Amino acid sequence: MTRTLQNIGTGLLLFTTLGMLASCSESNSDVGVATPEFEADTSYLDELTQNQSGKVEPIKTTPVETPDSVVEAVPEKQYKDEERQWIRENDSKSLLGRARDRAKGLGEQTQGSTEPENGLAITAFDEEYAQAAGFAWDMPEDWRMAVPGTGRFAEMYIQHRLGNASVSFTKETDSISNIKRRLESTITSTYSSRTSATVTKKTVMDFPVTVFDLEGTYIDPGAKGTSNGSPFYAIHAAVIELPTTKVLIKLWGPADTVNQNTGKFDAMIEKMYER
Repeated sequence: MTRTLQNIGTGLLLFTTLGMLASCSESNSDVGVATPEFEADTSYLDELTQNQSGKVEPIKTTPVETPDSVVEAVPEKQYKDEERQWIRENDSKSLLGRARDRAKGLGEQTQGSTEPENGLAITAFDEEYAQAAGFAWDMPEDWRMAVPGTGRFAEMYIQHRLGNASVSFTKETDSISNIKRRLESTITSTYSSRTSATVTKKTVMDFPVTVFDLEGTYIDPGAKGTSNGSPFYAIHAAVIELPTTKVLIKLWGPADTVNQNTGKFDAMIEKMYER
């Protein structure tokens, strides 16, 4: 009996001990072992944030200076004249030919014609123009080029059944008013008094152009005597003020011929071009 009680006590003690151990293990499992947290290295992100939040300095560029010797200077416009060589048409050499030319000349004179001073010129199609100070004027188709007279850089000739006329090209240094007075001095009225020119103004290629119109008896300034007047004459002239000079282009001859060629004259002026 005593041994049985001892065994029971020993069993109770063992059970109690196991229970205490179990409770201790349960309490320990609830608490658990503290696991260290993983910390990533984000220092490089802080540096990147600081760089992005800061002001970005602009890239400084140094301007490249071009030396004066490298800069090409724009050449100034040169307004020059062409060197023209005029060849006169050969006159008749035979006696019969000379007599014919003389009769023709007398007939044109009695008709009130204006002859070129040095005769007609031999020119090719691409030479039928007048040129001065870098500008040119093409001759109308039914006119003729003539050898320029004294003081003229070009001359054209109009053959017409109503009387021949001439177109002269000269450079001028006088003022517009002086040119006007000079033209008026060559045309007189029926009563031998000076006529007053009709003046109109326009612009061609941005250059001022003054046009004069006169009608009356033409007095040749170069002729001698007082009986050289040609009645029923007319002058249609234009003064073009170019950069380096003034150019006077004068159409003169019998009034009917001048009036019928005024349109061609004006078209020639309007179509002026650089050459």
